[in-house]
Amino acid sequence: MQIKSLISYFSKLSGRLPLRVVLIVPFIIQLLTVVGLIWYLSFSNGQKAITELTGELRNEITTRIEQHLLSYLKTPHLINQINADTLRLGALDYLSNEKEIQHLFWQQLQMFDSASYISFASEQGQYIGAERRENKTSNSNKKEQFYLYTVTAEYLANSEGYPEKLTSPIENYKPYQRPWYINTVKANKPIWSEIYALLDANNFDLAVTQTVSANQPFYGNDGKLKGVLGTDIFLSQISDFLRELRIGKTGKTFIMERSGMIVASSTEEKPYLINPKNKEVQRLDAQHSKIPEINHSFEYLIKHFKYLNNIKVSKHLEFELDGQRQYLQVKPLQDERGIDWLIVVIIPEADFMEHINANTRTTIFLCFAALLIAILISLLISKWPVMPVLRLNSAAQKLMAGKWKQDLPTERSDEIGNLARSFKSMATQLQEVFEDLEKVNKAYERFVPREFLKLLDKQSVLEINLGDQVEKEMTVLFLDVRGFTSISEKMTPQDNFEFINSYLGQMEPVIYEYHGVIDKYIGDAIMALFPTNADDAVAGSVAMLKKLYQYNITLQSKGQDAIKIGIGLHTGKLMLGTIGGLTRMEGTVISDAVNLASRIEGMTKQYGASLLISEVTYSNLTNASQYLIRDIDKVKVKGKSKPVTVYEVFDGDLPEILELKKKTLANFEQGIALYRCKEFSKALDCFNKVLQIYADDKATQIYVDRCKYYHENGVPDDWTGVEVLSTK
Repeated sequence: MQIKSLISYFSKLSGRLPLRVVLIVPFIIQLLTVVGLIWYLSFSNGQKAITELTGELRNEITTRIEQHLLSYLKTPHLINQINADTLRLGALDYLSNEKEIQHLFWQQLQMFDSASYISFASEQGQYIGAERRENKTSNSNKKEQFYLYTVTAEYLANSEGYPEKLTSPIENYKPYQRPWYINTVKANKPIWSEIYALLDANNFDLAVTQTVSANQPFYGNDGKLKGVLGTDIFLSQISDFLRELRIGKTGKTFIMERSGMIVASSTEEKPYLINPKNKEVQRLDAQHSKIPEINHSFEYLIKHFKYLNNIKVSKHLEFELDGQRQYLQVKPLQDERGIDWLIVVIIPEADFMEHINANTRTTIFLCFAALLIAILISLLISKWPVMPVLRLNSAAQKLMAGKWKQDLPTERSDEIGNLARSFKSMATQLQEVFEDLEKVNKAYERFVPREFLKLLDKQSVLEINLGDQVEKEMTVLFLDVRGFTSISEKMTPQDNFEFINSYLGQMEPVIYEYHGVIDKYIGDAIMALFPTNADDAVAGSVAMLKKLYQYNITLQSKGQDAIKIGIGLHTGKLMLGTIGGLTRMEGTVISDAVNLASRIEGMTKQYGASLLISEVTYSNLTNASQYLIRDIDKVKVKGKSKPVTVYEVFDGDLPEILELKKKTLANFEQGIALYRCKEFSKALDCFNKVLQIYADDKATQIYVDRCKYYHENGVPDDWTGVEVLSTK
């Protein structure tokens, strides 16, 4: 009854007051209440805001440190794996090519700034290494010097990465007796060494660098242990990274082992101590650090967890230092090779209180300013009740222009508020419809490439009709994986699809990079069109072969077999268009050139080539001399009456095969010329010279067999050197 009486009283009172007052007074009372609440909550929520802010900041910093460290620590193991692959492939014989392996290690030191030492020790006692040192001499402007090692000597490297002069002989060094060698062989997997200090005894200041070594056992193709590969990295670079981080105003971070030994920190304190009497280097533990934040945080962690080994997950903690609250986060960092560190971030509460207090004052000031402005606006709105309608009209115009986010008076409970909510609901639905249409269009582009539409002179897939076609000269590419059936038999159906998609994902970007258009995928095979010129097709094919070389390294690092591909190219007139029925159609290419390109790709297996091109494609190259090309054969493929000359482009072959083909190119071409002139005996001599250098040249082996046959049995009178192929 009291509530009803109160409502009745206010109803009578509002009826006696001007409408402007009735509209403004409740609004002002509401604003005053909000301002008072904000004033109160701005103080009571200050500590909560700081805690949340520092928590997010600590999470961000520890995550950045963790990501940087994981990336940084992967580099030495990557170098070891690259060197293991290089030695296993036989590119360099470590028993006879010490200087070339030293040069390889020197090149890698130029590429990877984090690496300080790269080495290989064999089971036979052989040792090969390269080292980066900071140049301490004042008579040179070089910041770094590089040294090369064998088991018996140390050399200063010249600017090209080869030994320049002997700096120090080495006696009785047996790498296979060293702990790092023994521990790595025992582990039988890539591991990390203990952190150790490098002391430059020749430097008066006794410059020290903390280092950790990534070691990996190396096994030959016969499965036997051949030696151990190692790569050292500078831990000082981690400290440099930590110093670059902005952690509030005075926040600090450091990394330590579970033993408490410091790995790196954002402070200027060295992570080691030097005994002035015996010049012995000792690592610094956090407990004896002279930085209060490091010392006290370590003591707090021990008090909280008892043992650092009990820290299993990331933790947000707080402790006091000199009467001020310190926000602390500790997070484990581990990898499968033996790294087990703790990342510690300390942020003083005082770094943020000044800002919080200033923000609170600013918030209160803004609230009062907003109150005054709101009162003025209320007075204006009370004069012009049509303003909400104008706002709705303006919003409707903007919605027509596609501007979906509009400030509408949806808080009103009258007819204008209902209309505003209807507008907002309509805008949301329209936005969702347009976003769905955009997604559908993007999805269609994956099945009907935009380049295909351009060739048909269409702007959208909606414009395509059955029977649309265009004639154009293009270069057709066929690409197929060698022996995919045998590869596929070893996999499950899911593994097959994952493998194919992974492999196609490597090839597809290269095709588009060189202005190609993928017409279709045929299992593991690809058919693509290059509408611009033949150069794009050849350059793109070479790039795909080089991409495959990198992809094979990845496969082999996972224990999978490397794959080979064959590519065939032919240039000619094509009919590009749509075929099908009323309910199902697709884009395709119809041309004799397509069939010939497919036949040429099939010939790559016969001639042991990775990339074969037709004579038409060869003649359409702007500058054929920029490629490594050799004439392979004149053939008459199955189903064709006219012969075609086929050329091999071997720019994309493996480096070692490419060099062999370059060395034998002159003899091979001379042999081809003599063969076509029916000088089979002389041609055979040329081809035998090729095989003496490159015994696995399949094309040369074919010509050797032909020369022997024709030399013994003769050839028909109308023989022109054209071979008729009976298979596809």
